[in-house]
Amino acid sequence: MLVDCARNSDLAKELTLFLNEKGFHARLAKDQVISDKKISQNTLQLFLKETTRSKHKIIPFDSDSVVIAIPKSLEDIGLESCEFCGYTAHWELVEVHRRTHQGF
Repeated sequence: MLVDCARNSDLAKELTLFLNEKGFHARLAKDQVISDKKISQNTLQLFLKETTRSKHKIIPFDSDSVVIAIPKSLEDIGLESCEFCGYTAHWELVEVHRRTHQGF
């Protein structure tokens, strides 16, 4: 199983130690943790609770991978979305894009 820690190498190191203490054979690969067996959602939630990471969320990626990260809104990362079609870009580009829906 792969746990991607969203470029947070400190989180990955702590998670690796935590999992090894819980009987998993986990190894660190940059900001990712690789385990020899599946890690339950409850185990990951316990890790977040014990390390007081209340802002972090566990996001399933596929059947054998999850991401642990702090979710951000589009506005937080400088993006905006067109309310007509969902096109996403920086606000200046979305403003220009919206005009295409008005038929100019």
